[in-house]
Amino acid sequence: MNDHQSQGPLVLINTFTAVDGGLDALAAFQVAEMQDMSAAASAHGWLGNEVYRSHDDTSLIVVTRFRSELAKDAWAATERFGQHVEDLEPLVRDVTSVPVTPIAAHGDGRRADHGS
Repeated sequence: MNDHQSQGPLVLINTFTAVDGGLDALAAFQVAEMQDMSAAASAHGWLGNEVYRSHDDTSLIVVTRFRSELAKDAWAATERFGQHVEDLEPLVRDVTSVPVTPIAAHGDGRRADHGS
């Protein structure tokens, strides 16, 4: 682990591929879990999430931020996060998680609210 990785912030692009026809259930589960876990996760250095739905209705993309990689590892080691992963398994076919390094941002930062 290099200094940048250990001293963060850490940003992860997580892609959850839903079981066939199960994106609505996956999205509802993830949003409810994020709300339920937010206090505990924040205590471990979680900074927040952004949740996106793919236009082909197969995947949920979650951009997750932690104070550092060490903070993410501390949260991942908790019983609560372990229970979340166990409860998530029947809803997904595949999960990928890619750490990224922000290099630039443009625009005013406001998201368009397109509704559901």
